[in-house]
Amino acid sequence: STMLAAIGELATQQTAGTKQTMEALTKLLNYAASNPEATVRFTASDMILAIESDASYLSVTKARSRAAGYFFLTNKRTTNTDPYTPNGAVHVLCQIMREVLSSAAEAELGALFHNGKEACPLRIALIEMGHPQPATPMATDNSTATGIANETVKQKRSKAIDMRFYWIRD
Repeated sequence: STMLAAIGELATQQTAGTKQTMEALTKLLNYAASNPEATVRFTASDMILAIESDASYLSVTKARSRAAGYFFLTNKRTTNTDPYTPNGAVHVLCQIMREVLSSAAEAELGALFHNGKEACPLRIALIEMGHPQPATPMATDNSTATGIANETVKQKRSKAIDMRFYWIRD
């Protein structure tokens, strides 16, 4: 997803390219050329969709943030603390969020929201192929966003979060 972020950033600069844009493009192409043997490893699993979600707050021009998600198929877990079985990605999300966000926690919750929306058609496809899905496990590295999503944190002064991202609780 690092390359996706670089490509996205370069795409936003293409209409007004500078010498720095050309240097960044050259660096990206050199990186791709120096790693020609990159592979993705898939292992057998129970076909349970899982998502690793992340966000970068105010990392894009015009006060925007970026959402990222790594979607993979894993095994059923007996408890929420069981580790995931690592697997290759079946989908990767890397997008600039349209919303101007007011905190890192809101950005992380926004990334959970965008990843949750992306997961819906994948879940439906898996179910229609005969792989029943439990609630999709989504991991984030922000304890406040986790608390809001799981209703273990009581939030204050966050109407914007209420309006946009509470869908993730459902």
